[in-house]
This record gives sequence, C-alpha cells and structure tokens, in this order.
Amino acid sequence: MATAGITLKRADELLPQVEPILSRLFARIEAVFPGAELHHIGSTAIPGSVTKGDIDILFRVAQSQFGPASDLLQRHFQIKQSVNWTPHFASFGDDDTYGIPVGIQLVAKDSESDFFLFQRDYLLAHPEAVEAYNRIKTAHAADGPDRYWKAKDEFFARIIALWSKSIAQPSNPSSDRPIASDPP
Repeated sequence: MATAGITLKRADELLPQVEPILSRLFARIEAVFPGAELHHIGSTAIPGSVTKGDIDILFRVAQSQFGPASDLLQRHFQIKQSVNWTPHFASFGDDDTYGIPVGIQLVAKDSESDFFLFQRDYLLAHPEAVEAYNRIKTAHAADGPDRYWKAKDEFFARIIALWSKSIAQPSNPSSDRPIASDPP
C-alpha cells in the first residue's frame, strides 16, 4: 500500500500569514485563560526552515493549572495525538479556522515535557542544525507520515538530550555543541 508523502515549503513563505494568525490565536486563548504563557514554536518560528505548512504554539502552565487548561482547550480545540498525552503534556489543534493548521502543545512548566522552548532556541542559535533538520525532513517527506515523524523524533532526541543535560548543569542553548546531520 502506497503512503502519501508530505509536501514541504519554506517557512519564510508563510511569514506574512503567520503573525496575524498568531495574534488571533493568542487572543482566543487569552480570552478564556487570562495571563496564558504562549510561545510561537515549530518550523514557522525558525528562519530558513522548511515546514509542512502548519503553525505550532506552546502553552505553558503550572502543574496545578494543567488539568484546568487541558479541559479548557478540549472545549475550544480538537484533541491531537492523544496517544502521546501524559500528566504534563497534551496537544490540541485547529485545522480549519485560520487557513493554516495550528497545533497547540500544552505543557506543565518545569516538567519532563517542558523542552519546546529549548528546542526552538537551540535551532535559532544553530543555523547548521536548522540545515541538518531541513535535510532530514526533505529526505523523509516522500516516505509518508510515519517515517517522516520517526526521522524528526530521532533528530529531536539529540536536542532533548542536551536539554536534559542543561537541567543538571544549566547552560545557554546557544553554547551547546551543534547537532550534526549524522547520528551521534
């Protein structure tokens, strides 16, 4: 059985659409969860990256607010990737309202799932890692979603390992060794 490939585009091409969508999306969440800590993450937040054409945001809350925030998001957005949910991570989305699919990653602050800002900041500080990530995505886009996600997960596992190390020994993501395109 053949699987459909993933079509990639330059994230820079989407930038004129991204900012207005982020403004609307952030306002929508802040209207129902005042003071929400929201961040633009994912490929559209990384200059020079390639993307499948979606926008990802991070919604960080205290662990005590995770349940209420999850309940709230379930009333306003679609549940996504529920098999990956944990007591400190949940994902939601909206594929229809904004003209571009949006993903919302809800995490409890300082939990083992609170690595998304580190990943984004690492890529912003290491253009060579962005190039390696683009190569991985491009190489696996035609392989279908499962192989594409597996390749991305393998790439990010190395960055998450740096994040884990930074928790034990705090550092700046820009000072960590760049991730090469070849596995360690």
